[in-house]
Amino acid sequence: VAFVAQLQCTLLDIHALLDYVEILYPLLTSPPSKPVHANPTWMGCFTRNTEVCESLYFVGVLVWLVCDEEFIPLTMNIIHPVQLTFPDNIVRAMYSESGVSKPFPSI
Repeated sequence: VAFVAQLQCTLLDIHALLDYVEILYPLLTSPPSKPVHANPTWMGCFTRNTEVCESLYFVGVLVWLVCDEEFIPLTMNIIHPVQLTFPDNIVRAMYSESGVSKPFPSI
């Protein structure tokens, strides 16, 4: 089971890299003048940087801007603002083994 899970993870990483090289990189290097339709098969991302948010939006990546309302530029089109909430039963602390923090790698 572990081998199959590792293989699936590796294949998904390769698929994501190929999508980036074939679709996103060309659009990021020469941005379109109008936003590209979002790809519904992509997971999307969260960012706090408005420039990154705009760049990803224009190339068709689903993107969520996480920031306080007073920092949102007036030129930005907000479709649906949401209030962030956290369930009471999730662990938000850093994972550790024997007292040593072991953060998960960024993807």
